[in-house]
Amino acid sequence: MSATATEKAAPLTDRGRRTREKLLTAARHEFEERGYAGTRMADIARAAGVSHGTTYTWFADKEAVLRAIVDEMLAEVYAALSLSDDVPDPEQRMLEANRRYLAAYRSHGRMLEVVEEAAMADPRYRDALSGVRRDHVARVSRDIARLQKAGAAADDIDPHVAAAALCAMVEGFGRHWYGRGEGAGSDDDLAVTTLTTLWARGLGVRTRSSRSTTSTRRTR
Repeated sequence: MSATATEKAAPLTDRGRRTREKLLTAARHEFEERGYAGTRMADIARAAGVSHGTTYTWFADKEAVLRAIVDEMLAEVYAALSLSDDVPDPEQRMLEANRRYLAAYRSHGRMLEVVEEAAMADPRYRDALSGVRRDHVARVSRDIARLQKAGAAADDIDPHVAAAALCAMVEGFGRHWYGRGEGAGSDDDLAVTTLTTLWARGLGVRTRSSRSTTSTRRTR
């Protein structure tokens, strides 16, 4: 997200950096517990164990605090979505992509809900969330197009539409499974492999299990 005049200069000393990080950690906890509207700068100061004035040394207001948290969080989400070409097998690529996305959602699901709350009043947060969605869909769309070109995926589906639908499936799953506790105590690996199987079947990509079944039938 772009900087504004309300942001303070970055701390130059180790002590200053530690104080700023302590404030961000405390603020994230308060936002997740109280929501954006219900959190005050005094709550952040108390949770961080610093004076009220110290909070304002680094952040002009709670919106500036939230913006700093969002910048760090989105950097992690974008990194999770950046899958290198070193994973050529389609099924493994989908598996790894889903694993990374769900891991990011498990870490940030509640905070993403806080950002959505803030986005109701501030279009910058809507734009930030939309940017993650666009990037996710664009990456998946390119992967689908490459699979189709290689003859490894069904060619009667539109890559962009399919990517938008599949990403929505994983995003919605993450929101409810992790953000809202539907999957409490469940096996993360099972969630990842199930989503990957649905993803592969939807694209007509042959998985290891389907290849094994075909091979078994041929040898009978």
